[in-house]
Order: sequence, then C-alpha cells, then structure tokens
Amino acid sequence: MFAYPLTLSVILQLVLTASAYRQPYAYLQAIQSFADAFTNPSSVINGSIASPLAEDVVGRIDVTTTFVGQELNTEYLFGLFVEGASETSTQLIGSPSSYTTQSLVVEPPNVAVSLVNQLHYPTINSYFPLQIDLFIAFDDDMKIISYDAILRRWSEFFTYLTPLIVPQIATELNSTSTNSTELITMKTANDVCEMSTQYCTGENQVYDSNDACMEFMTNIEFGNPWEGGMDNGWCRYIHKNMVKYRPEVHCPHIGPTGGDMCIARDYVQLTEDMPFNATLIAYNASYNALDIKNVPDHNQDELVEIATEIVYMTTVAFYSVSCVIYMLLLYVLAKVIEFFFYRYSMSYRTMSITNQRNSVTYVMDLLVTITALALQLVSSPVLNNRYTFAASGMLKVTALLISGLYIFELTYRISMRWPLMTHHFCTIFAIVLLLSVLSYTRHPALMGAGEIWLFQATTEQSVFVGLLMYRLDYSPRWTRDVLYLAAIQSFIFKLGFAAYLLGFWAQHLVQFHSSDDIALSVLLVVLTVLLMATQVYGAGAVWGLAKKVNRFMNDPLPSPAGSDKSHDTLVFEELHKH
Repeated sequence: MFAYPLTLSVILQLVLTASAYRQPYAYLQAIQSFADAFTNPSSVINGSIASPLAEDVVGRIDVTTTFVGQELNTEYLFGLFVEGASETSTQLIGSPSSYTTQSLVVEPPNVAVSLVNQLHYPTINSYFPLQIDLFIAFDDDMKIISYDAILRRWSEFFTYLTPLIVPQIATELNSTSTNSTELITMKTANDVCEMSTQYCTGENQVYDSNDACMEFMTNIEFGNPWEGGMDNGWCRYIHKNMVKYRPEVHCPHIGPTGGDMCIARDYVQLTEDMPFNATLIAYNASYNALDIKNVPDHNQDELVEIATEIVYMTTVAFYSVSCVIYMLLLYVLAKVIEFFFYRYSMSYRTMSITNQRNSVTYVMDLLVTITALALQLVSSPVLNNRYTFAASGMLKVTALLISGLYIFELTYRISMRWPLMTHHFCTIFAIVLLLSVLSYTRHPALMGAGEIWLFQATTEQSVFVGLLMYRLDYSPRWTRDVLYLAAIQSFIFKLGFAAYLLGFWAQHLVQFHSSDDIALSVLLVVLTVLLMATQVYGAGAVWGLAKKVNRFMNDPLPSPAGSDKSHDTLVFEELHKH
C-alpha cells in the first residue's frame, strides 16, 4: 500500500508538468496582446498592463539596432510612441493606432507574424500603413525573450511620407524653404536640442549650450531612413523621445558621440551577428550543439524529421503518456478498492474471485462514470454549436476515461458475458472511429455526436449501485427497488440517447457527406443497433435480477434449527445458490 501514494504523487507530477506546455492558441493570444499593447503603448508605460517582454529580452530592429533588457526594450518599443503622441508638433515617427494581421505562423515557442500598422500623423490628419515583420521567441511564462523586427519597405514609407509632412513642418518652423532635406534637418535639430536642453543637465549634459547643439545637429548628415542605428541626425532623433525616462542612459545617444547607439557600424558584423539569447529557429526543428555532437549530417536530418512529425489520432508510433498514466491509475484504484473491501466487507471475503472482481469494477464504473458525466455536462454547450477549446478537451478526456475503463475491465474481470463484451467493444470502436474522423475532417459537429454517444455510457450509475448492493448482500427490499429503477432508467436513457444521436447526425452532419463520411454513417447505424441490442438485453437482465430478488423475498425460507440468521441473510444465501 505504501507504493500507491508514491505512484499517485509521480502521476500528479507528470500531469502538472504536462500542463505547463502551451498550445499554439496561447501564442496567438500572446501575439494579440503584444500587438494591442503596441497600439496603446501608454498602457505598458504607466503599468496598467504587464509588460509582454521578459526581463532578459533581446530585440533587434533592422532600421535601428539591438536592444538588451526589458527596460531598454520597453522604452524603445513603447515609450518612443508615447512621447511622440504627446507632442503637438509634427513628428517624423507616427503613432500606432490600429493593426491588422497579414500573415502568421506559430511553431511553439516561436512565432512569425506580419502586422500592418496604421501610423497616425495628427497634424496633417492622416494615417499611413507600415508593415512590420516579426520573428518572436517566447519563454515559459509567455513573455517575449527574443524578437527580430523588420520594418518592411521603411525607406519607401519615409520617402512617401516626407513630401506630405514637410509643408506642415515649414509652417511650424516659420520657414519659407521648400527644400525637404533642409526642413527635415532643421526639424530634427530643433526637437533633439529641445530635449537635450531640458533633460540633459548637470552630469548628463552633452552639449555646451543649445546653440552648440543646433550647430552640431544642423551640420551632421541626417542619414538614410534605414540608418536609424548609425552616426547621424536620424538616429539621434529616434532616441530623443527616451531621454526623459533615463537621462543618464539616453543623453549620450543624442549627444555628439552618439553613445553606444548612434555610431558607425560594420555591415558584415551586423549581418552575421546573432545577439539573441533564445533561438529564433523553430524549437522542435532544432537541436543544440550537444544534441548533435558526433551525429552524422544525414542523421541530423532524420532527427529534424522526428522532431517535426505531426501526430494524428491514428499515428502508430505515438506514445500517449496520458493513456499509460490513466491505465496505471485504474490499476491502483482497483487495488485500493480491493483493500477496503477485504478490510470492511464480510460478504466480499466470502465471494468467489470472479464476483470479487466484478464488485470492484462496479465501484470503479461508478466513480469513473460520475467523473465523466460531470465533464460532459460542463461541455454540453457543444450540442448548440457553442464550441470551446475547454469543451473539446473535456470531451476527449471523457472518451479516454470511458474507453480506458472498458479496456481495463475487459482484462481485469475473470469472465464476462458476451452481451457486455459486445457492448464494450462497440463503445471503444465508436470512440476510436469518431475521434479519428474528427482529427482528419475537422467537422465540429462530430463533437456533438460524441457528446450524445458518450451519454449512453455515462448514465448507468443506478445499474452499478444496484449490482453492487446485490453482491454485497445489502437489504433485499432496497436492492430490489434499485434494480427495478435501474432497469427502467437504463432502458429509457439508452433508447432516448440512441434516437437523439441518429436525429442529430441527420440534422448536423449529412451536409458534410463525402464517401468517407457516408461510410462513417453506415458504421454509426450498425454500431447503434448493436449497442441497443446489448443495452436492451442488459436492461432485461437487471429487471430479471430484481424479479428474482422479489421472488425470494416473498417465498417462505426455512431457517436451520438453532440458526439466528435474519430473513435478509437467508434471502441472499438462496439467491447466491441460484
């Protein structure tokens, strides 16, 4: 018995470990949360929502540079736009206002997404689309640990934007110039020097005066749109919005030296450098250096094929940990029930081994079907086309509970009559068939069909209670009444759910009929007929058992001389003889 708690603790640990793995949909939600935050950056800056970035995040933006750490990335991804949106003058960088997802690929823990963002320029009352391609890696907490961002066609965007904003910039600068380069340079100098004069003071001062700043900024080359990480005016303009957050960090970036951000860079080094602390190669298609050490190239390809295998319900090589754990749990449950029966039930100890095991399965059937029925009731909205991920999971768990229970029962019982054996085989085959077809066709209505079918297996609790009472020599009167009730309830429920299943199938699934689906429909009818035959037989057998108990209750039973046995005890003794 001491092994059972240890076994259960191991099972629980495995279940908890498995639950930590994220489904692809979780990454879709994480991407949506990130995109929402990007279009509402103030929510991240003011702390109203948690940062989507990990503490040790590393990010790279192709037109600027690489940023390390949550604080720095938060300032550049979110703070840049918050400060720009608060300005009343025309900004060279618009404020994200909305987005659409143009393409998306999820390969946990990595995501490739392309977002078309609408950048708002309020002083000219215009919105312009900018497409941003992102390769993102998430950590175990669904925080972004690495990202590589490409501003697609950024140079074309800036070239398109410039003639539309320079007239407004000229008005704001009170300039009569029509030279775009001159106006952009002057705008950059004014904005950068204003920030420097206001925030870069004391130990953080980088220019001797505002005039010195203006002289430097109007003489340095503005740069190309794609050179946002180089030693030019454009780079300093990008960094000016972050100065107020941490002057000690960002003032050098807008100063003459450019700090460690606005500096000359080598193309080859930039291209070949891999700054990320988490690989952006799909996790299940890559191995680290230790994994593939001394492995020949062609075998490395085989490893990738193994790791990227798509598992279906019918995949032969698939090893279902949950099934193995469940079968082990059923074994442990059976042994626990045996222990308690031996300890507390005299009737159990005097039974044959066949009836002992039958009694154990009645308790197991009762416990498992109650659990399965609860899951079904929670997931029942699928019958009204209210599909959810949780409901789908509950139905699959219910199918596992019932099919695993029946398989265990087939092997655990010493003997089993052919109607019950046929019932179990048909139910298991039906579950396998429905789940397999669902995995291939993706017809959601099959979930509803499975829900109805499973009700035929999860509403037999009264039968198990009656049979257990009969085996444990409980009150004959109560046993008889429960068996009568069980026979009637079982027959009505089985007949009702079978009719419901056929009607549901005709109403919701006939529209999808291909040749394969028609074959499924034929099998459905055959299995339903077989199950109904076994269930009618079973209900009749329970009814007959109730009549047998009633007959012996009403017959006079001779009591041996000197015996103090009760009438109930004598009834069950006679019943078990027959």
